[in-house]
Amino acid sequence: MRAMRVLNRRAVLQVAGSGAVALAAACVSGTAPAVPRVSLARSGAAQPAAPPGAVQGQESAQPVPPAQDSPWTTHWEDIVAAAEREGTLSLLTVVGRGYRSVIERFEQAFPGISVQHGAESSPTVWLGTARQARRASSAAFDVALVHPDRALAEGGPEGMWAPVRPLLFRPDVLDDGAWRGGVGARFLDVGVTLCFDWEYQVIHAYAINTDLVQPGEITTVTDLLDRKWKGKILASDPRIGGGLLSAASVAKSWGTDVLKRLLVDQRPTFSRGGPSQVTEALVRGRHPIALGVRPKALNPFREQGLGHNVEYLDLPDADFVATNSLLYFDRAPHPAAAALFANWILTHEAQTILTGGLRTNSARTDVEAFEPDGIGMEGKTYYEQDREANYAHTAATQQFVNGLLGHAP
Repeated sequence: MRAMRVLNRRAVLQVAGSGAVALAAACVSGTAPAVPRVSLARSGAAQPAAPPGAVQGQESAQPVPPAQDSPWTTHWEDIVAAAEREGTLSLLTVVGRGYRSVIERFEQAFPGISVQHGAESSPTVWLGTARQARRASSAAFDVALVHPDRALAEGGPEGMWAPVRPLLFRPDVLDDGAWRGGVGARFLDVGVTLCFDWEYQVIHAYAINTDLVQPGEITTVTDLLDRKWKGKILASDPRIGGGLLSAASVAKSWGTDVLKRLLVDQRPTFSRGGPSQVTEALVRGRHPIALGVRPKALNPFREQGLGHNVEYLDLPDADFVATNSLLYFDRAPHPAAAALFANWILTHEAQTILTGGLRTNSARTDVEAFEPDGIGMEGKTYYEQDREANYAHTAATQQFVNGLLGHAP
């Protein structure tokens, strides 16, 4: 498996000269100089990056002077040429119409490359497809934009992934200042090389009815332990889903004693319904505090002129992060196209199109947040359940909560 991964990397890097390879290595080490954003298309000339929220296809009226040629742009040209010779990119994503716009933009930027797009709603299905291809000593896809949990937990030990980090060479992609926490922090696997997390949407666990709770009254989980809130908190099931992930966040920040006080001593009401039921109860004022309110359930109330009394609490000691990642398949059939796409999809322009289509937030610091209820405080750390190092903690939290409340029905 190790030998096969090395061959894949070489196959990609052979499209450039030795100077480009050295530049790519320098970029990975963080020594490459920062440069302005440049064209995402065949030419090395600079193009205006799409402004946050821009409509796809609209061009800026402001001319941009051409960029000076440099070794990395030469490498970019060589990668584009090699990808065009391959002619195809095989892309795997989860189901979602939002991916269509970014695929169309990629094909417009690189008209010699056709995207074969496979969209699956179930990890079980795409993992099965990938495994079947591996048994035939090939790969069904080149790259994936998928949720990382099962991709890492199951695909990682099976050798399904080749390192994506050696593919990245664009300075605007490898600039630490462009990413929340820096480039290294965006890799979710313990080896910091396989799984690049381009999405960063904070899921605010708790929300309040501002008719019943004063803004600023609750700023940390320990404020929820006040006797005045005893029996007044409505919560989604803490043994599964978002309720469990918030419990893991609390346990990570405060330990299991505080978690027990929150889930047992405060006598919250656990809802067996979904986010819609929890949200309606909060909007109607039947509970002052609720865990499990989601924007998709709240927005219809807001459209009816209701729900403006609902405010999300930003609690880094209870919140968690939704992620979506870029991974590179071992034995990818189109390695040059994979390298091109991996660098392109992480640029400012591509991230703006992608997150705008999906209505989510990018981990890039220069991309506008498209989900305003998913923004976290700058400089604060939120629980990332999809980080490989946190898998054991989430599992241990679930075991602890099951011991408190019994297994979920």
